[in-house]
Amino acid sequence: MNAPALRNHRVVAPRACRGVSLVELIVFIVVTGIVAAALIAGMAAAVRTAPVPRVMHQGLQLAQGRMELILAQRKSLGFSNFTSATFDPCQPPGGAQEACLAPAAYAATACFYTGAGTCAFGAANTCQSGNVDYKCVRVRVTGSDGSTLTQLDAMVANY
Repeated sequence: MNAPALRNHRVVAPRACRGVSLVELIVFIVVTGIVAAALIAGMAAAVRTAPVPRVMHQGLQLAQGRMELILAQRKSLGFSNFTSATFDPCQPPGGAQEACLAPAAYAATACFYTGAGTCAFGAANTCQSGNVDYKCVRVRVTGSDGSTLTQLDAMVANY
């Protein structure tokens, strides 16, 4: 073929290779926008009804701190002297230390039980099927409205 014939020869692409039309592109953008708006509205509703993360985080920090004090008390007293009367260093008469103080919006309570004991704030509990070589501790932190923010359990063994 000569050069002028090549210039006049148009190559027509098959329909499958032509790309998208402007109408198809606009429909895609509209549908994607509607789906994105619905997802964002759903996530916003979930975040709005979820508990406040800051309050829950502070409650967890308080519970962990109290549990660390209790486990340190077990280490200093030994297993046999770690009893319901001595397990919590935050209980009177020695509970005035600064590490035991909680902000006004929170209340931290601790519970000690062995065997089939009962916490004042919970149902009956069993500590390691009643084995006397184990003692259990539960720390619960409640918010200003009385709802439980967090609850931690620990089991100490006679080793």
